[in-house]
Amino acid sequence: MSLAAAARPVLGVRIMASRSPAAATAGQRAARVPMSARLGACVPSIASVSHITGSSSSFSSSSRRQQQQRQHGRQQLSVSARARDPDALDDGGEQTEAANKEPPSLFWRCFAALCYLVPWIDSISLGAVMYAKFRNLLLFYYVPGPLASVYFGSQFAPLIIFFVMFLSIVKNTKLHHFVRFNCMQAIMLDIVVMLFHILRAYLPSELKWSIIGQYADMFGFTCCMATILYAVFWTVRGYYGDIPFVSESVYHQVQLSEYA
Repeated sequence: MSLAAAARPVLGVRIMASRSPAAATAGQRAARVPMSARLGACVPSIASVSHITGSSSSFSSSSRRQQQQRQHGRQQLSVSARARDPDALDDGGEQTEAANKEPPSLFWRCFAALCYLVPWIDSISLGAVMYAKFRNLLLFYYVPGPLASVYFGSQFAPLIIFFVMFLSIVKNTKLHHFVRFNCMQAIMLDIVVMLFHILRAYLPSELKWSIIGQYADMFGFTCCMATILYAVFWTVRGYYGDIPFVSESVYHQVQLSEYA
């Protein structure tokens, strides 16, 4: 038993001695391997990272192209949904859109300014007190004089003129947008003038023939004529005469008339 016990440590020493050179060489080899090679097995290569980023960028570019194509399709759908003359050719529609981009000529500016004669004629009856106090203002009464006799010649004449202006000018997409806008704005101003007439008609007689009624007529005439002259001035110059609370609704009405 003593010999066997003594032989075991000797064999263990021999085995460790025989394995120690191999372990030493393996440790030397591991020491010679660089750190980047050791981490290469765990960290992905640059080529794989670039491939992943390239695939993600291509996916994002393709998604952007799809979004652009969808937006372009929606624009084409909105343009094609516009109501046009069925007898007109496509080239005619393109020419009409191109003509709207150009500034209006002198003829169309004067034609658009003539549309404001309708509210002008309706507002001259509000200035009876102003004509009596300021004789120079009679010029505003005599300017639309010949047309006023035709306008008030029949009780149906104002209604007929309203439908003619709305159906033949405002809804006519072949005309310049500048002309259609000013025609619709003249109609809206005429409605405002009619509201002044309605308020004046329903005032009590104590107020209508008093100093309060006179000041109300002077205020209505001044506001209506100043607004009409302002719109005519900018229309002749070729600009859109924007009026607060009126021009916004006019823009919507002209836009809606293209789809009706």
